Amino acid sequence: MLKDLVLKLVGPISILIEAYRIFNGTLLVIFVPGVCDGRACLPQQNFENGSTIYRVNCGFNLVALLTFMVLYAVEIKREYKLNEYLRVNPMIPSDSTTVKAAFTKLTIERQEVIHSLDRLYQRAVRFTILVIFINTVLSGYVIMTEYSNDKGPTLFATGTILIATKMYNILTIGSYDGYVSAYVQKRIEFNDAQPTKSAASKAPISTEAA
Repeated sequence: MLKDLVLKLVGPISILIEAYRIFNGTLLVIFVPGVCDGRACLPQQNFENGSTIYRVNCGFNLVALLTFMVLYAVEIKREYKLNEYLRVNPMIPSDSTTVKAAFTKLTIERQEVIHSLDRLYQRAVRFTILVIFINTVLSGYVIMTEYSNDKGPTLFATGTILIATKMYNILTIGSYDGYVSAYVQKRIEFNDAQPTKSAASKAPISTEAA
């Protein structure tokens, strides 16, 4: 089905597009240049001339980026399994009753795969939000106290806005009682089982399901 194929292609493309805002939203201190002899400093110069808290914050910037990479790994696996086991069927409604009925068409093993990925995704979302909050507070303090140019606060605000939109998106998906695509801008809910993955089908379960 064309729509199912589009959903499978949208995920990787969206990740590439989002990479820019994730790097700018997590490496808040590293990507903000200081002033060295009237010119913008390189990241290496910032690190060499920065205070202890600046260097600690640089390390936390990298931790925040790594945390997002782990979240993306979980998000990609979840999206792949949703596309493999479920589908978007425009011929039927997407209310909670219909979605739950479609979910019960899957085998018990496949239902548990999706439940496990949803639980893992929710834990990853909560941990990522905590790390990003701490990273943003620390970065804001360093930029406001140690940067003498007017670009620092502006770049910090831009990076914060970029990351806030992503955080709102993942928080909404993580708390939603359903099976929503994490990458399609218009909310699309998986509301039907793939014919080959239903309990009535004899197709074997993929060894990658665990």
